[in-house]
Order: sequence, then structure tokens, then C-alpha cells
Amino acid sequence: MADQDQEAFQERLDRIARMFSGIVSHAEASSRTRCPYRDRHDRCTALFRCRNQIVEDAESDLLTCGHDGTFDYRTAWESHPRARQRARAKISAIKEEAASRRREQAGEEQQA
Repeated sequence: MADQDQEAFQERLDRIARMFSGIVSHAEASSRTRCPYRDRHDRCTALFRCRNQIVEDAESDLLTCGHDGTFDYRTAWESHPRARQRARAKISAIKEEAASRRREQAGEEQQA
């Protein structure tokens, strides 16, 4: 009896695995062309600017995804190189200031 239960259980698992493999295959195929920030109502959920965003109407802040699936959506994302350069410069300045303070503290400790 236990063997029959095990076989029935395995058949159910195999059936579920077949169903999910189809779902996974479809999701993998659509992930290559569909923007991950596009919801089921074709609205854009990205929290950054994208050239494919279309203003649905002037009174609301809703954005529609204008991506048509015929190109690689990843190139549409805008980046701000100047903002990145400013951030890097700021980080470098902070690192230099911290290193200078550490050197000063080390010098004071050696004198004491």
C-alpha cells in the first residue's frame, strides 16, 4: 500500500513539474523582450525616467509603458553621467578627508 501511495504522490509531483515548466518557459521567453517594470495594465512602475514612458493624461501622474517588445528595453533607461561623476567626486573628497583625520589622530597619538 505504501508503494502505491508513493507512486501516486510521484505522479502528482511530475504533473505539477510539467505544468510549472511551461509557465517558467513562457516567463523566460517574455523576460527577454518585455520590460520588467511594465505591469499587466501596461503601466510603467519604474521609479526612474525611461524614454518609453508615456503620460497617460495631463491631470494624473500615471505613466504608460510605450515599449512595444521589438527591441532590447534595457538601452532605454536614462542615466545621468554628470550626477554619477558628482557622486564619485563627493565620495573621493569624503575618503580623503577621513584619511587626513586618521593621519592627524595617529600623529597626535605618537606625540603623546
